[in-house]
Amino acid sequence: MSKSLRIGAYVLIALFGAFELGVLWLALHPNVPPDYRAYYIDWTTTCMNQPVSGETDPVVVSFLPEGRKRAKLIKACGWEGPTGDGTHALGTSGRLRLALTQMSPDPVLALTMIAIDKSDVPKQRVQVTVNGEVLDTLEVASVASQDFIVRIPAALASDHYEVMFDYLDAQPMAPTDPQTRWRSIKLLAAGIVGASDPKTPAVDPPEEAVTQPEP
Repeated sequence: MSKSLRIGAYVLIALFGAFELGVLWLALHPNVPPDYRAYYIDWTTTCMNQPVSGETDPVVVSFLPEGRKRAKLIKACGWEGPTGDGTHALGTSGRLRLALTQMSPDPVLALTMIAIDKSDVPKQRVQVTVNGEVLDTLEVASVASQDFIVRIPAALASDHYEVMFDYLDAQPMAPTDPQTRWRSIKLLAAGIVGASDPKTPAVDPPEEAVTQPEP
């Protein structure tokens, strides 16, 4: 092989090696959104944030089957259902997104929850974070559903809220359950309203009747 061909071969090998190193570096340092990294790479969350609109009136939304459509718009991640006993939290955290059609004066986060029925864990602690600030840690019992009111400081008052729930006592229901299937609470209702506003859960509007054309 001539000297020029050998040099060309060395250059090709060097370029190929540099390409392989570049691919390896990208694999080890992927340029991905923070939510993707936390869920798929670092495994620091079980809640993969979804692009829901969050659009809702300033009402408490039912998380039972009769409020399915309203609740779907604000469930960002970490939920399964609804079923007859509520919407089940999955994993070690969950998120609601609320983009209110109008701001509520003196806003509060109204919640109705019940803990899973597990004899060795009679209560579930739920840490509530609103727009990045931890506001409260709630103790949810499994005997009966409980209503909670979390006051939102004036400095956080907005028409857009990211509400995070961290389940400090989440449990696997079977030995082989991954963290993404751990259980803690069931959510029956949630919403941000004014402190003096009604807290009765809002359900979906009735379906419009379809008029059949006359023969």
